[in-house]
Amino acid sequence: MLKLIGKKPDRSICKSNPPAIRLVAALPFLVLCLSSGCSPSENRPAEILSEDMCAHCRMAISNLRFASEIILESGEVLKFDDLGCLAAYQSSHSDRNVTAVFVKDYETKNWLLWQKAVIVTTGVFTPMGSGEVAFGDSARALEFKRQHPAEAE
Repeated sequence: MLKLIGKKPDRSICKSNPPAIRLVAALPFLVLCLSSGCSPSENRPAEILSEDMCAHCRMAISNLRFASEIILESGEVLKFDDLGCLAAYQSSHSDRNVTAVFVKDYETKNWLLWQKAVIVTTGVFTPMGSGEVAFGDSARALEFKRQHPAEAE
C-alpha cells in the first residue's frame, strides 16, 4: 500500500546516485510488494465510462486527456476529471490506503503510473482550471510546457 501526501515524488536521488544505489534504495519497496502479493496485473486502471463522475468535484469526466484514478487497497476505484482534483483529493484524504495511482498521457491518452509520469502546469484549459497535464516522456513534457506556458510564468 502507498500513502500519498499530495506531492510528486522527489526524483533528484535518481540523478545523483548510480543504478546500484537506486536498486538498494528500492529494495524495501520490492520486498514489501512481493510479500504482499501485489503484481502489475492486480493494479490496472479501470475504464472511464460516460456516466463516471469525479470523486472530488462530482463533475462528469468528459475529456480523457485529463483523467486520473486512484485504486484503493479495498479495490475501490476513484476517478478524477482533472489532475488538480486528484491532487486536492490526495491532500485531503492522506489516510486512505492507496495501492496505485494512474494518470492519462495528454497526447497518447494511455494510462501511466503516477510515479512514472511527468506532470507539468501549462496554460492549457483543463476541466477544473489547474492547467496540469501528464506525459510519459520528460522531454516532450518540457517542450509542451514551453509551447503552452501558464499565465503566471
